[in-house]
Amino acid sequence: MKRKRAILVAVAAFGLALAAAYLWGPSTAPPGQDALLALSDANFSQFANSFDADPGVPRLVLLLSPT
Repeated sequence: MKRKRAILVAVAAFGLALAAAYLWGPSTAPPGQDALLALSDANFSQFANSFDADPGVPRLVLLLSPT
């Protein structure tokens, strides 16, 4: 019984470590795409310029909220 519990705890810890690495690890963009950046007041003009750069390309902006 103790061995099953130890295995379950080890698997859960490993899963949490993988989830943490995925969520807080470095992000990369696919080849040919501009680098990812966090939108803020300081760099909003860079976002606007990138968004308006090519009028013939479809665009999509997602605003996600936890509520």
